[in-house]
Formats: sequence, C-alpha cells, structure tokens
Amino acid sequence: MAIHPSRVSLQIKFCRYCCHDKDWHENKTKMDYTVWNLEQGALVIEINHKIMTASSGDILFFHPGDTYTAYSADDCCNFLVTFFTYDDGNGRDPLTLHNSAGIYSGAPFRELSDSLCQTFFRSCHSPTTVPLQMYAQFLSFLSALFPYFGTQRAFHDQPGEPPALKINELLSWIDARVEQKIPVRELAAFMGMSEKYFIQFFHAHTGYSPKQYMIRRRMEHSAALLSDPALTVSQIAQILHFSDSYAFSKAFKKYYGESPGAFRKIYQKEPDKAHFCRPVQVHANML
Repeated sequence: MAIHPSRVSLQIKFCRYCCHDKDWHENKTKMDYTVWNLEQGALVIEINHKIMTASSGDILFFHPGDTYTAYSADDCCNFLVTFFTYDDGNGRDPLTLHNSAGIYSGAPFRELSDSLCQTFFRSCHSPTTVPLQMYAQFLSFLSALFPYFGTQRAFHDQPGEPPALKINELLSWIDARVEQKIPVRELAAFMGMSEKYFIQFFHAHTGYSPKQYMIRRRMEHSAALLSDPALTVSQIAQILHFSDSYAFSKAFKKYYGESPGAFRKIYQKEPDKAHFCRPVQVHANML
C-alpha cells in the first residue's frame, strides 16, 4: 500500500479567548471554519431554524457560510474561538463534505476541548503569532474529532447543505469547463451571491481566490494534455484559450517551474515523476 504525496495545509487565522456576560448577543455569518470551545457558562444558538443549548465542555463547529444567532444562557459565557482554513490539496472541502457542523457534547469532547484550551493558555505569551505547539494541538484536536462527524447535534440536516453543497457543485461545474475562460461574475451568479461576497466566501471555503483556483485547474489540465504526444504546445495553448503558445509556456513555467517542452520530456522518460510534479508556488501555510 502506498501513500501518495499531498499538499495538506492548515492555517489558524485567528485564535482568542472570549469572555461574555449575561447580556451577550450576536448575529453573524461565518467566513471560515470556526470552532468554539465552551470553557465556562452556557449559550443558546439559533441556526437553520434550530434552537440548541451548549454548556461548559461542549464544542461548537461552524462551516463557512453558517449564519446564526447566539446569546448567553448563564451569568457568563466564556469560550476559545478559532478561525481556520484547511486544504487537502484537491481544492475541495473535506470537512464540509462530512456532516461536521454542530455541537459536540460529552466526556470525550470535554477532554479534547480542555487540552486545546490549556495549550492556548500556555501560548498566550505570544499574542501576535500562533506558535507551533498550538498548530500541533489543533491538528490533533481535529484528528480526534473527525471520527465523530455525523454523531453530534448537527446544525445541518444533511451533509453539504447549502452553501456547502452549492460550492462543491460549483467546483464540479468549473472542472467540467476547465478549458474555458469563466468570468468571476459568472461564478458569483452561479452561487447567487454578489461578486465581492463570493470572492471572500470562495477563498474562505477553498483557501484559493476564484482566479487562483481556475489557474490551478487549467495548469493541471494542461499537464494532462501534454502527456498526449499528438498535441503540440500551440494546440494546447489554443485549447486552453491562451493568446499564443508563448503566453501558455510563460504561465506553465511560472506554475510548474519548467517549460511545457521540458515537462513533456520528463513525462516521456519518467511518467510517474511528471505525474507527481508539484507547483513551485505554494498558496497556503504548511504545517
């Protein structure tokens, strides 16, 4: 059994401890994956026509696009909040595809939550950056939580409810039109969003801007086309709607670090090596 190379990345964008009194109330839409580790007190959350209560030791897991109202259900409501992005290297959203959003309650989750909170408190001397031990603990936290996806008090009735399902439909739609130039406004229209909000939402959900994702898919497709000796570089440039072969070669070299001709030679000699060729530019932070 072989494990192939991957570009799995995790970025903790924001992490802080929040203390709220009995009058706390907020209504927001999440732009990133978000975890609340409820350390003290209780809260009520209204989401997708559901009203749920969470108490000390519970974990709340939000998907990008989740809109909710939350308020204190006790004299205080204190929790660790973590905004993060995750990318498995495929441009998809594996955490959303699983029915992970919801409230996790019980002893195993309390232990997970306590460990994460303790690591955060030990790391508080470095408020401007997220130290490595916090990354390591958070990845361990997610790994331990993963087997329980679908067993919690779910925010969504089905895995991948809109907008999660919709954006994965969009990615499939883009893949089916990888040889076309698609304006961002057309992608936003597919999602039923304004262009400005769509760009933010797409980045939060995939880790890429819409243009970065489409460039990536075109370059990956171009590498597949180069494996066909019957196609010339000029023909491939034409298929992908580049102005000419020079523009295509320049874009390919910028992405892969070598010319289409050099890539084709590598493929002819060592197909496996060319297949696992990785881009020079790495978008996300690597753990």
